[in-house]
Amino acid sequence: MQRKVLIFTILLLIGGVLFCTMYSFPKAIDTSYPAVEFRTGDASSAQKTTVHIKGSLHRPLFRNQVFHGRITVEKYDYSKYEMADIVFYPEIRNGWGNITYYDWKPSGFAFGSIWKKGSFDSVKILLYEPIGPETGGGMIKNLQIIAPAEDYESAAELSAKVYSTNQ
Repeated sequence: MQRKVLIFTILLLIGGVLFCTMYSFPKAIDTSYPAVEFRTGDASSAQKTTVHIKGSLHRPLFRNQVFHGRITVEKYDYSKYEMADIVFYPEIRNGWGNITYYDWKPSGFAFGSIWKKGSFDSVKILLYEPIGPETGGGMIKNLQIIAPAEDYESAAELSAKVYSTNQ
């Protein structure tokens, strides 16, 4: 009897460990935030926009988080492009991810680097310039989008307080 209980307990533990390592704990995300696009230190560069996030965030226990869906910025229309899954690397620049669009041709372009807090409670995107598919993505020149934010001051404060080590 004790042997059966021991075998059952071991099998249950193995099953639990396998479940925890393989299951991705997905969370549906469907949100929009007011955002501000600006250059650090230049209040005159601030422009209001909106960031839309729709998809699922997979949060496995022992692997990197992955977002599958779409992140769109109202100012930029890339509706004819697909967005590649974003892998967030906690060990690279405090949770860095990369937004890349493609159009099923052998081409695509990188839109920018992205960081998030929690399950997209706030978002920072550093845009690659020049921006767009014609350029193929470029270099980071300090043009960023912060969400949620209503004006330059709130965006700069969120960027400095929450994301200060990401630049």
